[in-house]
Amino acid sequence: MPMEAKITSWHATANCAWCEKDRECVTADFGDGFISHSELCWTCLQKAVKVRSKQDQNLASKPK
Repeated sequence: MPMEAKITSWHATANCAWCEKDRECVTADFGDGFISHSELCWTCLQKAVKVRSKQDQNLASKPK
């Protein structure tokens, strides 16, 4: 299943769920439940997408 990440809101200042710092954030929701309706700063959103993408790659490369 391809990764689907939705950005639904922008916040001038919010507490990032990943780094726990007050920063400019967006509300992100990954369709598979990896992250669900959470505020993430731009840096952590990028990290989350990379982490989730690597999980997909690892699952695809495992022999069945």
